[in-house]
Parts: sequence; structure tokens; C-alpha cells
Amino acid sequence: MSVEVDDVKRVLAICFRDGSTQTIDDLERILSFDMGWMDTDSAHQAINSLIIAGWIVNNDGNLSPNCELKGINAPLGWQPRPSRLIEPVVNQSPGIPVKIIDKTTVVEDDNTSKPVNKDPRSRLEKRLIKYISKQSGIERDEVERRAERKVKALNYCTTWMALCLVSREQNLEMNSIIDSLSAS
Repeated sequence: MSVEVDDVKRVLAICFRDGSTQTIDDLERILSFDMGWMDTDSAHQAINSLIIAGWIVNNDGNLSPNCELKGINAPLGWQPRPSRLIEPVVNQSPGIPVKIIDKTTVVEDDNTSKPVNKDPRSRLEKRLIKYISKQSGIERDEVERRAERKVKALNYCTTWMALCLVSREQNLEMNSIIDSLSAS
């Protein structure tokens, strides 16, 4: 196991030590107030990142670990690097169907064995790239490159949101773009 995986498992073992499910508020309190590892905003971000990366399962607000925690111990005085929780490695445990593509949750479809993106706006990305390219006079590859840079720089930005930001930078009329994304 890598150090990053060990750190995530140690945090989960501490947060779910009594074996019961927790709410997001409970986990925020544990990470920020009880353990003192981070502020509440960072704790909220870390919890959402752990859900997206497949470490925590959210069943209607009831959170539970998505890995085996038996035998996981944290040495006295140990504390995780907050970055390992805010930007966790993807859970690669056997039987975990979660994968990450472009910072959005993607689940394996059992019928086709192809990833299925849960965000309906992602299917509009190619059309949006074409529109931005045509309206701004920038090549499609350049529009995609700029969007990819924004996704990397902003960390939790989806590709379609980055494309909206590129559109805004080019002073394109945003109402039709927003309407097309909200109608999805």
C-alpha cells in the first residue's frame, strides 16, 4: 500500500471507529474540531473529494467507508497531510466501481463495461467547444487546451465549466450557453 492510501484509510478508521454511518456534518466536526486537522471548509472539501474518489459512500446523507478498515491503526500523534484528503488518490480496492474522469464521478455500467458520466452537461462539451471556436475564431484544439488548463488550475472544475470560463474570457454572449447547460 502507498503512503497516500494508508493515510486515507487511517483517517477513515478514525472517523468511522464505532462502525456506524456518519453525516457530512459529523465528519466535518471530527476532522476539524475533534482532531484539529483542518478548518471546516477544508473538511467539507475533503469529505466531498473522498466521496468522489470512491473512499466514502453517500447513501442519502448517510456516509460509510468504502474499504476494509479492520486492522488499520494510526500511530500516537499521527496526523494526515490535508492535501491527501482534499486531493485523494482514487480508491482501487477490488469491487469498487468508481472511476474519475475530468474531476467528475464516473461509474462503470455493468451492461456495456464503458464508463457512464453522471453529469448530463458533459455530453454538450464537444458542441460547446465547436461553438466557442466558431464564435471566437480560436481553433478547437486551443479551446480544449485552455479548458484543460483551467480544470487543472481550479482543481474541482468540470470541463464544461472550464469551457464556460473560456467563453467568458472571449467576451461571448453567455445567456445561450447557460441556457443550454441548464436545460440538460
